[in-house]
Amino acid sequence: MAVTAKANRGADPIHSEPREKLLDYLRTMYEIRFFEEKVYELVRSRQIKGASHLYAGQEAVAVGAVASISRDDMITSTHRGHGHCGAIGNLWCDSDEDRQTHWNKMLAELMGRETGYCRGRGGSMHIADVEKGNLGATGIVGGNIPIAVGAALAESFKQSGAVVLCFFGDGAVNTGSFHESLNLAAVTHDGLPVVFICENNLYAMSMPWHDRSVPEAPYASRLADVSKRAEAYGILGLQCNGMDVLDVKQKVSQAVQMCREGKGPVLVEARTYRYFGHSLSDQQRYRTKDELEEYRQRDPILLLRHRLQEAGVATEQEMDAVMEQARQTIDEAERFAKASPLPPAVELFEGLYVPKDPIEFAREREAEEALRARIRPIEDEIRRLAREQAGVPGGAIMPKLKKEDLQRLEEKYGIPIKYYNEALAQAHAEEMRRDWRVFVMGEDVGLYGGAYAATRGLWDEFGGRRVIDTPISELAIAGAGAGAAMRGMRPIVEFQYVDFTTLGSDQILHNAAYNRYMFGGKTKVPVVYRSQGGVGRCIAAHHSESMEAWWLYVPGIYLVMPSTPYDAKGLLKAAVRDDNPIMFLEHKLLYSGAMGPVPDDDYVIPLGVADIKKPGEDVTIVAYSRMVHVALDAAWELEETDGIRCEVVDPRTLHPLDIATIANSVRKTGSVILMSEGWTKGGVASEFLRQILEYRFENGYSGWDYLDMQPIILAAKDVPVPMSESLEDASIPTREDVIAAVHALCQ
Repeated sequence: MAVTAKANRGADPIHSEPREKLLDYLRTMYEIRFFEEKVYELVRSRQIKGASHLYAGQEAVAVGAVASISRDDMITSTHRGHGHCGAIGNLWCDSDEDRQTHWNKMLAELMGRETGYCRGRGGSMHIADVEKGNLGATGIVGGNIPIAVGAALAESFKQSGAVVLCFFGDGAVNTGSFHESLNLAAVTHDGLPVVFICENNLYAMSMPWHDRSVPEAPYASRLADVSKRAEAYGILGLQCNGMDVLDVKQKVSQAVQMCREGKGPVLVEARTYRYFGHSLSDQQRYRTKDELEEYRQRDPILLLRHRLQEAGVATEQEMDAVMEQARQTIDEAERFAKASPLPPAVELFEGLYVPKDPIEFAREREAEEALRARIRPIEDEIRRLAREQAGVPGGAIMPKLKKEDLQRLEEKYGIPIKYYNEALAQAHAEEMRRDWRVFVMGEDVGLYGGAYAATRGLWDEFGGRRVIDTPISELAIAGAGAGAAMRGMRPIVEFQYVDFTTLGSDQILHNAAYNRYMFGGKTKVPVVYRSQGGVGRCIAAHHSESMEAWWLYVPGIYLVMPSTPYDAKGLLKAAVRDDNPIMFLEHKLLYSGAMGPVPDDDYVIPLGVADIKKPGEDVTIVAYSRMVHVALDAAWELEETDGIRCEVVDPRTLHPLDIATIANSVRKTGSVILMSEGWTKGGVASEFLRQILEYRFENGYSGWDYLDMQPIILAAKDVPVPMSESLEDASIPTREDVIAAVHALCQ
């Protein structure tokens, strides 16, 4: 087969490369090509299940790019990522045996085997080896780009000099994650060390990028060159021949060196071509056979062979031997994968969460219970004073005091009394002093101090490098937090309103929550996503939702919702120290509406421990966040007027849920009211009830067996939150609703 492009010998970089490296590039390219051909066969014969997006034709990009970095660096990859994984895996190999093991693990993963890189949890589109710099591929187009930004941010904090290569296709260039991420990388820490590599293979599935061989086909961009989009972010854009491994290496090496010098990020466009369709079901009507043949004439492997022979580096026989060695490696990988076992079904949940040490958990629980015994009398006295000051009951009464009462109680008990937002700010500061890896990022968290003052004072103490004010880019912020966490940092990412987590949901769900499990339990993503929701300010549906049910639904992420200043501080500190991703949701009316004792002690409240806010024997009320205060106000009223003693249980963490404490309360009272400010349909209260009914006690009985009355759910009406105060008030449970429900159960 003829090669259309010949090199200029005088300027050819082939003369500056060691012979063994050039032959290794050739070997790796052959390994990737044979691997993809093998995958094609195995998919067609249904020995590989699921989708596989083949990389054949693009080998020069992965090999040339990875040749420009060291083992200190890392990559993020795409659904068409076999080449990336193959190349960086080879970078870590010191022997032929290591190399064989690497390709064995790759093919075993695609075949869903226990011996695969991700133990069969990820497969073709989600392969990773985080310990060796491959931060993983994603099946969501562009989904890896924010992760790369976060990983680069982590290296910027560490001042390690490491660089992140972020691979993606031309289809990703039109996604929000591309635009948000490149801009965030450009403005954060004056530019992050990340090289964005667009493998422009001319088609996003069936959509041509710009030029078309089928005239009637649509196109994705009026701008022919992806690299020119760099100008919009004030960064350098380079272009290289993605069919020439040495040109790729030269351009990416230039970009990498710029990043090491603090001049990143850089966008590199590699013009390349894929020989197979988007997937094996692709009929490829969007391109002609002549176009495909034209690019096969530019085959990256044949081009490298031609140049090696022309430069006198290797003979045809020597290159054929390299080719045969690569073929044998992939054939052996096939034998290994086919002989490997499938993951046993009993291990289905293995690797989903980072387990907590049971001895440490017990110690923390015991310490917190002792501290809580000192706190509870103060909280009760604050509530009593607040009720006395309110006079005639009407609406739920929040625990808020006059200044003179606050000072008197502080002197009496010797414990500071703070607002909810002050407790959160204190928790942030304490954790940032304790651990340099903790940082805060989000919109208006720095100079402004947070939309509800939960980060006030942090900028003054820690500066803009650790308290990062970001552009309005929820998707990129969410992913950057996850990427930084995967590289060992402890990010606290703030979304101003929980409604806005929907904009970052791809990254929170598909990367932060899933990556540990999807990568075989071989990574940690210790990121905290803070936000607030709920009604009370007449700002309507886009700023008032209670979306905890959305995040309770997602496996792989914990959900924390504190109701008091004491809980807010202790739970946030625990969340920051936990190795799992956590959604930490507050309520907007608690920030300056709830006061309580907050010890200066370095205390944590272990996740998964409920709190009985008020003991009782007649009715169990399960409530969380602001609804705790609604429940407590009603419970105090019921005891004072009717002698009915309700037990109010605050889960504090919705996941992990302390179902034992809740179920034992129901066992004692025989009845339960479940409260939530979230919607009734598909809501948190329904999930709590399911777990109560299914709970098994030591005697073999279930929660169902101990219920004497039909459970009552008090949750929000199934409407978007209205703006008008009268309608907003009518949309959520009230103290009067609680009192009526308790009376109904006690008739």
